[in-house]
Amino acid sequence: MARSFDSVAITTEFALRLFAFLRDSGIKLGTQQTIACTAAIVARQVLAHQALLRICRVTLVNRKEDLPELERLYAVLLASYVASGDDTNDALAAEKLELQVTSRAYAGDDATADDEADSTETAGYSIKAVDHQEDFRRIPQQEFPVALAALERIARRFAVVPRRKYEPARRGGTMDLRASLRESRKYGGELMVPRYRARVPTRTRLLVLVDVSGSMEVYGVFLLNFLFALQRSRWLELEVFAFSTDIQRLTPGFRRRNFDAVLEQLSASLAGWSGGTRIGHAVQRLNDDHAAILSTRTLVTIMSDGWDTGEIDLLDREMARLHERVRGIVWMNPLKADPRYEPLAQGMATARPYCDEFITGHSIASFGDYARLVAS
Repeated sequence: MARSFDSVAITTEFALRLFAFLRDSGIKLGTQQTIACTAAIVARQVLAHQALLRICRVTLVNRKEDLPELERLYAVLLASYVASGDDTNDALAAEKLELQVTSRAYAGDDATADDEADSTETAGYSIKAVDHQEDFRRIPQQEFPVALAALERIARRFAVVPRRKYEPARRGGTMDLRASLRESRKYGGELMVPRYRARVPTRTRLLVLVDVSGSMEVYGVFLLNFLFALQRSRWLELEVFAFSTDIQRLTPGFRRRNFDAVLEQLSASLAGWSGGTRIGHAVQRLNDDHAAILSTRTLVTIMSDGWDTGEIDLLDREMARLHERVRGIVWMNPLKADPRYEPLAQGMATARPYCDEFITGHSIASFGDYARLVAS
């Protein structure tokens, strides 16, 4: 793979796409920052990929916590960019990226009040929106970065879940009438200092069991990407397991910054990756070896098409055990997206009565529905 761009013009065009990616992912990016980045590219005649990444780190990142996201999006866009045609001008013309001028108000953390008030015309690349209803199997590989970016936005939106518990708040939230009345006693009954309260975001306990057998590999990889983005929230308590003929805990690997490394580790260490499926055996291992993380506060999600090559009696017994221990079970089956589908496969028919929710998980939109379900 080439380690440099062919010209400064192509480097600049790549940077413009990266700016749009960063803004779409929720990173604050001011106009002055993008100007500084492009000016540095031209002044230093940047061609090397790593040199551009160093400039982007210096000019585009306001907060330390945004740095991993910048590096991830840079790597995703670069991989798609190079794979589409080795950085040639012909490939640039053929890509599904079109230049358009959009009117946006972007301000960095160090922007002035005038900058915040002005809406600046910014030239940038906008990627054609991938169909959120499209089945993951039908999305072209060159559009995977766009789909993953959409899943990242969904994950950011639903990572923090407000609960019913409230705590005093200095500003915002809703007025705490009882606390305000108590405070008014100091002022002879006059409501001089109103008190407020806000919901406390609490940890969401989520355990996900992902089928990575041959028929589910594409869906499983997209779900693992989604969970990798979701677990970045410090309010989320996430446990992830992959299974086919055996089961493996992936949670420690999810703390790594590079998702590709997680997949490499999984494919190298999990016996039966893209092989057959023994759902009953996987649930039994979960019940026996990981009972400590199963409680009435745990929401379990199983993604599988229900095709089980193991013992059906074992699946029935272990699903009953799991259902008694946890708060609820959500089953994601991409085949359910077909209106003609009925859960007739022996494994799915056996597990279905123990599931509180039965959803699809075949597209970006279905992952958004799943995130809303978890948040509720």
